[in-house]
Amino acid sequence: MKFAVNHSPQALALLKSGQVQFDLVKLPAWPDLVEKIAARHPCYVHLPLKAGSGQGVLDNETKSPVIWEKFVPMLEQTRTPLVNLHISLKPRDYPEIPADSRAREHLDIATQKAIQDVAAAVERFGPQNVIIENEHDGKGRGMQINMLPELYHRIIEATGCGFLLDVSHARIAARALGMDERKYILALPVEHIREIHLTGIQWFGEKHIEKVRRAGMEEKRVQRLAHHWMDHLPMTDNDWRFTRWVLERVRGGEWGHPWVAAFEYGGVGPFFGTFTNETVLREQIPRLYKMIHMGCRRVDRMA
Repeated sequence: MKFAVNHSPQALALLKSGQVQFDLVKLPAWPDLVEKIAARHPCYVHLPLKAGSGQGVLDNETKSPVIWEKFVPMLEQTRTPLVNLHISLKPRDYPEIPADSRAREHLDIATQKAIQDVAAAVERFGPQNVIIENEHDGKGRGMQINMLPELYHRIIEATGCGFLLDVSHARIAARALGMDERKYILALPVEHIREIHLTGIQWFGEKHIEKVRRAGMEEKRVQRLAHHWMDHLPMTDNDWRFTRWVLERVRGGEWGHPWVAAFEYGGVGPFFGTFTNETVLREQIPRLYKMIHMGCRRVDRMA
């Protein structure tokens, strides 16, 4: 299992100076950035692709059907082994289904559309090369069936693809559903894990709101984020406990073994750039590196 960190100028500077270690830079699928970073560092790309509307795989940046020729060169250039799809069920695509419904008949409708979309990617790349990522409640704007573990089990069973466990997404989803976070994660198709994402979770309150406003984030987006649980933030004590629990399940062979575990903290832009703190990276990257490469219990004994 390799250890990746979100691309940010701060993370790369720390890596260059030898203050931190990680195996891969996790990149957005931006051709110019991929060209620049791939020439200097081992890296992989995370694609902005969504499935679940029944319209096929969609490019979230263009809001249009995916043009695979846009992404395949970046996958090949970085030797990214897996094509990732976010399972995204939006109320606008399911006007006949109440957003808060968890009914079996509604789950059946959405599952069939999601299977149809994922199957298109599987047909092109092969089931062993496609993974689906679990989602949360979209800051209260998504559909509850998007969070039901059965949705992901049924897609994987029907298409043969793998699973990308986003731990923070799962914990936020559990809170939205009123479930115990560990029981919720255990209900997901963890035996099919091929990739893991890790971040800290914090309540996006007034302190965070003012910070992004000062950074120039447009007010419409500020309001979408405000007063919800937010991932992509620094790890807290509770986040470290969850990370340890997850990695112990993987290392013990209870779950599927991922090719990479990525720390999704840091980046560029009004949100990611605003919350990227060099001190946090300097402190938290080495701790994660040791947990992933040396084992959680061994790190605890050394602490």
